[in-house]
Amino acid sequence: MSLTEEILSQISGNPFNGLRKADELWTGLKNNTLPLPNTVKQDAQPLGIVDYDVIICGGTLGILIGTTLAMKGWRVAILERGKLQGREQEWNISRKELNVFIELNLLSEVELKTAIATEYNPARLSFPNGADIWVKDVLNIGVDPVYLLEILKNRFLEAGGILLENTAYHAAIIHPDGV
Repeated sequence: MSLTEEILSQISGNPFNGLRKADELWTGLKNNTLPLPNTVKQDAQPLGIVDYDVIICGGTLGILIGTTLAMKGWRVAILERGKLQGREQEWNISRKELNVFIELNLLSEVELKTAIATEYNPARLSFPNGADIWVKDVLNIGVDPVYLLEILKNRFLEAGGILLENTAYHAAIIHPDGV
């Protein structure tokens, strides 16, 4: 057992098994040996009433576009397989990318400042047998995803969005007037 496997297998949820499973799936996709499920079907029968303009599968990143659309008046639902919550590990991003949150009114200046857990400059890139490269303002901000997702989730719900937690995507049926 490698040191990496030993350490990862001791962490709650055993992320090493998750990495192993992801590697098996990637290998199957790459080698075209993995059967792909057909989860989208068609039905000629009109629905008549359509409840949402957009349904987004996956809340961790989907909450960003979902909140933006809901704030613009779209009827949005987000399906999240589990509970929509951030993990403890920071997300790295650049300041320029973060400013979009303010431009779209997703966060206030104070909320953005609170979401920033760490910030540093410059960063060193090192490669074996190569000279170090120093970069500035590249993925140099660590964002607290627990706080960020909670703020965005509340903003989404306040804008009339519907969050369907513990609801995994299984299939979609396309009708002439909606899905």
